Amino acid sequence: MELDWSTFGLQVLNFLVLVWLLKRFLYKPVFTVIADRRAAMERLRTEAERLRAEGETLKQRYEGRLAEWEQEKQEARSRLIEEINGERTRLMEEVHRSVAQEREKAKTLEERRRQELQRLTEEAGLALGARFAARLLERLAQSNLTRQLAALAVEELRALPEERRHAIRAICRNGDVVASVSSAHQLDESQREALSAALGELAGRTVTCLWTEDVSLLAGVQVSLGPWVFAANLREELKGFAESAHAADATF
Repeated sequence: MELDWSTFGLQVLNFLVLVWLLKRFLYKPVFTVIADRRAAMERLRTEAERLRAEGETLKQRYEGRLAEWEQEKQEARSRLIEEINGERTRLMEEVHRSVAQEREKAKTLEERRRQELQRLTEEAGLALGARFAARLLERLAQSNLTRQLAALAVEELRALPEERRHAIRAICRNGDVVASVSSAHQLDESQREALSAALGELAGRTVTCLWTEDVSLLAGVQVSLGPWVFAANLREELKGFAESAHAADATF
């Protein structure tokens, strides 16, 4: 079989024309489309990387914010527990303080009640003792005891301090001086003279005495010279004893 060079040349020419046509009208648009698609894919990949990076950043921020929230929540819980414990401690202290105050008040009231009861008991005992002493002294109070107390009164009148004497003399400066002398029993003449003399020395002038008997004195005498009163009798002594005992009890 012989090779037809003309036919071969035409086929080669047809192939070259076909390659040129394919390259001109087919390959170039295809390559352009492929390049465009590659560029689009590259842009998509770049955008996807950017979005992934942003998503990772947002994820880290969200996780960091969650950690901060958790820490803030723990701190808030700790503060709340601390405030609750502090408030509970304060309330317990107030309760203990209030209970202590109530106990102190109750103790004070109980002490006052005890003191009042003791005072009433002692007053009752003193009153009973005074009544007993009064009854006993009523039996012992005789005229001789009155005479002894009258003699004692004379001695005490003469032994009064000088300032008391000046005060009494100032009372007796004007007008007649009259003294009221009461005795539990009748005084004899010598006792009256002694009392009159003692009162005269005290007043610095003559004193007129009005003599009376007062059985409530039990024994002894009582002298009234103007506003000044001098007592030397069992009734006043018993009263003074009860009052001094009561004063001493109040002091303690």
